[in-house]
Amino acid sequence: MRRETKLNALSLLGVLAAQFVCLPAAAVHLSGDLGIHDPSTILKEGNRYYTFATGFPASPINMKYSDNFTAWQAGPNGAVFPSIPSWAFTEVTDNGEDGIPDNMWAPDVFHFNNEYRMYYSVSTFGSQNSVIGLATNTTLDFNNPNYDWVDQQMVIESEVGSTWNAIDPGIFYDQDTERMWMTWGSFSDGIFITELDPLTGKRIAPNSPTTRLADRSSIEAPYMLKHDDQYYLFVNHGSCCQGVNSTYRIRVGRSTSPTGPFIDRAGASMLTGGGEPFLDTEGDVIGPGHFSSFIEDDTNYFGFHFYNGASGGAATYAIREYVWTEDDWPEAVPETPLPPVPPPGDYNGNLVVDAADYTIWRDTLGSRTDLRANGANFAGSAGVIDQLDYLIWRNNFGDTAGVGSGASSSTGFAGTIPEPSSVYLAAMVAAILFQRRR
Repeated sequence: MRRETKLNALSLLGVLAAQFVCLPAAAVHLSGDLGIHDPSTILKEGNRYYTFATGFPASPINMKYSDNFTAWQAGPNGAVFPSIPSWAFTEVTDNGEDGIPDNMWAPDVFHFNNEYRMYYSVSTFGSQNSVIGLATNTTLDFNNPNYDWVDQQMVIESEVGSTWNAIDPGIFYDQDTERMWMTWGSFSDGIFITELDPLTGKRIAPNSPTTRLADRSSIEAPYMLKHDDQYYLFVNHGSCCQGVNSTYRIRVGRSTSPTGPFIDRAGASMLTGGGEPFLDTEGDVIGPGHFSSFIEDDTNYFGFHFYNGASGGAATYAIREYVWTEDDWPEAVPETPLPPVPPPGDYNGNLVVDAADYTIWRDTLGSRTDLRANGANFAGSAGVIDQLDYLIWRNNFGDTAGVGSGASSSTGFAGTIPEPSSVYLAAMVAAILFQRRR
């Protein structure tokens, strides 16, 4: 093989190999059914990932699942509850319209002692008339015959005039101290925490102490985690549920105790509106909120929802990576955009199908074929490879979007030059990787 032919072959192989390289881990590009609001912590059972979220009348708790962490599907309607538990609707009679229960909000799911515990809230928009309840299950697999969410009823409640609003539960278990905590709260007097009994999942006493952790005019969706010897409290500032006009943004503070005080990097207290910026609106990712952490293979991920500016503000699921800075603050890894997809026949990777691609194809896949050798409709030098061969190749093998079906069909060669098979491409990729290792 001539030197230039070998280089062209390697160029083609390099482009093909690049298409097999995985994206950076920071780019968790999701697909499937991503409609979601207030997603819970991600849990993995077996090889399947699950998250739960605010529901709708046909399915008061929304379930999503994935078998590969990126392609998500909706669980069956009513997979958790076919309807709001009667005790909760009795407590919150204004949930829904015309006396018909509507949905349950912002669940968090926690695995402890071989049991899945789902903490959920029932409320109505803009009201303190709210309850947080608990349900338990031995599995998340809705096809398992043992799958059954058993409602354990109330954990905490609030009413108009209460010190807090009993929604948005977040569960945190401190493995170092073996103590369990629940954070909650929205707008009314801020974010609170109380201790839970790990055995029951409920408060250590009916009137156990509660502590305010953070406060401002618009705050909700708390989530706590521990890193090294410090506790980190994530919250949403701003307002949700307004589509592209939503102002949610994720803030974080830290403390040496789960009961605070929590401060941001500048030393401002979260009790007086402080909070270290973690994630704000970025382009069409509007109003990100409801942070939760998931760790797998030593990589820190966080799930959240945002209002998709490209879809009219639809609430959409997203997963990103986060890392820890040298001064021990969590930092969201910038989103890595998907690379543009090369058109068919673009072998040098410049996103344009042109004569350079024909040269690569000719010297590697086409065996330097004279495309006019079998066609009597073309005047000129059959047996000579020139620009006319490229035009025939482009109309049949390249990106014909800008050529037109008439030009393609006039050649008499439409469809006669197939794309190389996936097996052939894989073999080529293996060949170049072998050459690189030598």
